[in-house]
Amino acid sequence: GVGVLAVLWWIVFNASRKAALEWKKNNPGEEVILYANGANCFAFPGEKFTLRGNGLLVLTSTDLHFDMWGLKKELKIDLRAIEHAGTVKSFAGRRGRLPLLHIIFRMPDGGKLETAFAVGNAQNWADIIRTGIAGGGKIKFQKEWSENGSGT
Repeated sequence: GVGVLAVLWWIVFNASRKAALEWKKNNPGEEVILYANGANCFAFPGEKFTLRGNGLLVLTSTDLHFDMWGLKKELKIDLRAIEHAGTVKSFAGRRGRLPLLHIIFRMPDGGKLETAFAVGNAQNWADIIRTGIAGGGKIKFQKEWSENGSGT
């Protein structure tokens, strides 16, 4: 009943808090453009790299980071490696209730991977990431992004 829900809420809250604190500690001085604590990363088709679950999604001026809650799995994509940022309704056989942030990127070995994230304001995320792609892998923060609530 209510007790089980309270315990589950505490576990999720604690995992999200730890993820945010650890990310800040491991990335001092990074300029955060957007973040979503609780984003859901959908599986990578092709099985070159498996990452699926909830975690912290952070867009900095040069990279897109995903740190999975609980597990020590992370993904860091240099904006210069991203070939596409957009939205999709479904990915890897799963549908989101809202549009999903869809990313296609080049791996260091030259191969391509794609993933999707269930995150609020997916279209804003995609638009801002595309400014980084057009800007040669660098995003200049614009105050109106935070004023429009794009960060969650």
